[in-house]
Amino acid sequence: MKSDMPNHNRRVFMLHTLVGASVVATARQAHAAGETEAVKETDAYPKSMGFRLNTADVDKVKYPRHTLEQRCSQCQLFKNTAGESTGNCSFFKRSVPVDGWCRNFKQVKAAA
Repeated sequence: MKSDMPNHNRRVFMLHTLVGASVVATARQAHAAGETEAVKETDAYPKSMGFRLNTADVDKVKYPRHTLEQRCSQCQLFKNTAGESTGNCSFFKRSVPVDGWCRNFKQVKAAA
């Protein structure tokens, strides 16, 4: 009977290791998916920031300083690969369209 105990412990250890590795892999996938999830105009926080999917749809009365040239692709907080229609916004920590806008817009500074 003593000879079965080491094998049993090894099996339990391997099972726990596999389960643990699966949990870590699933958590990483969920975290990565959350970073690329798109911002929605109807979400509470983006809505409070005046976020619009298209800069042309911004309320001109509510945001009088807004101009059509202001768009996510021209914001310091926006990063994307050339030619892509969306990119990551470091403010929202999610994906936004290149033509989107929010009141936290920060114009990209011209290269000196």
